[in-house]
Amino acid sequence: MCRHDDRSSWAVLRLRSGGHRQAKAPSRTGGRMPMHCTAIGKVLLAHAGEDEHAAVLTGPLERRTPHTVIAPGTLRRQLSTAVETGVAYEREESTPGLLCVAAPILKPDGRTVVAAISVTGPVGRFRPEAHEAAVRAAATALDSTLARRGR
Repeated sequence: MCRHDDRSSWAVLRLRSGGHRQAKAPSRTGGRMPMHCTAIGKVLLAHAGEDEHAAVLTGPLERRTPHTVIAPGTLRRQLSTAVETGVAYEREESTPGLLCVAAPILKPDGRTVVAAISVTGPVGRFRPEAHEAAVRAAATALDSTLARRGR
């Protein structure tokens, strides 16, 4: 699970869990990654305000791998799609060999994003589209838990 660092255009990993055949990922609890090159960052950015969009899209977009999206127009389309579909994808954009799908965790108002959740796997063994519904369902369950707790 990740949250947006309010002081920068970075996503901060808050919680990480791995399976028995876990893909090697550079993420670690407390670690930070640019929002434009991770699925979780794209979900957070997609639901951020226009000021945040402008800050990211007008600034330099760091190329972390040959697959990193650095064209502002392409990133803007990905963000729009993330809002429409409720998920964002990463295809080897932050780390070679990794794919990811992420969904937002919403406040009870149904509009404000407080965090995001994702599932990551290795190229060749993982199809992010096959996990889209499960990631969306997990995010919705977390939405409901937050609503019951009044957060």
